[in-house]
Amino acid sequence: MRIKTVLISGADGYIALHMTQMLRKHNYKVITATRNECGDFRMDFSNPIEIALLKKSGIDAMLHMVSPNETLYKTNPYRALSENATGIHAALDFCKSNSIGNFIYLSSFHVFGTQEGRLTENISVAPRNDYGLAHYTAEQTVQMFDRTKQVNGWIVRPSNLFGVPMNLEKFKRWNLVPFLFCKEAVESNTITLLTPGNQLRNFVSVSDVCKKILWILEQRPTEHIYHAYGNETLSVLQYAKLVQKVAKEIFRLPVQIIRPEGNDQIVDFEFTSLIKNPIIEPTENLETFIKEMLKVLLNR
Repeated sequence: MRIKTVLISGADGYIALHMTQMLRKHNYKVITATRNECGDFRMDFSNPIEIALLKKSGIDAMLHMVSPNETLYKTNPYRALSENATGIHAALDFCKSNSIGNFIYLSSFHVFGTQEGRLTENISVAPRNDYGLAHYTAEQTVQMFDRTKQVNGWIVRPSNLFGVPMNLEKFKRWNLVPFLFCKEAVESNTITLLTPGNQLRNFVSVSDVCKKILWILEQRPTEHIYHAYGNETLSVLQYAKLVQKVAKEIFRLPVQIIRPEGNDQIVDFEFTSLIKNPIIEPTENLETFIKEMLKVLLNR
């Protein structure tokens, strides 16, 4: 039976807004759930019992896109860990009690705890901080529900995201490198690196992530963990220089890169997937994003 109606939790978030738009373009009915009053109905994952007891009929699949911000893990780690672990369990209990047979969890490459070597879906994860640990715990919960045939569960792990936010005023992820460097370039004509910047990062567009999620919804594949990776792996310094280049050549904006002296260790790194399919291969590139992001910021 084709999935027709999809519930998105955390629907006012960065990826969720893009996902909602893509699903509606493909003629899905999308029901949005948010902590505030801007969604179709309210889901506050700091109150898991309330989530688990909610009644909602006619839903075929749930996309769980709720995760406490990285800042909360630093300021209040116990709350963040608790909310994430109990929240995912409550979301799955909600699906079970409302006969929602399909569940996709948006995780993170941070479950690996390291950014070296070739990271594919069959590599063991080993979180090194609370943020990665929370996503790992959530992944295990999804796998338990899937293994015991309570819900069909899939996990998607994106790398470093890029893509112009749909709502710039409500966007909360300015601390992420792809957005931060563009913002600094426009606001101060500088890009400040906290390290020499030799560490490698894989960058994936939000549209390529959404495309992979859409494919999972439509195909319901037998593999249940997917890496959402991009075509470009650059060092932080290389990315800063790309922003600098685009700013100068396209917008005549002089940008200075400020970074500390020294050479941090260069480590081989590849974030990729064992599952190859032309339909879900990444297509977007960083330079196009940078042009669009700088234009939006300059016109703000």
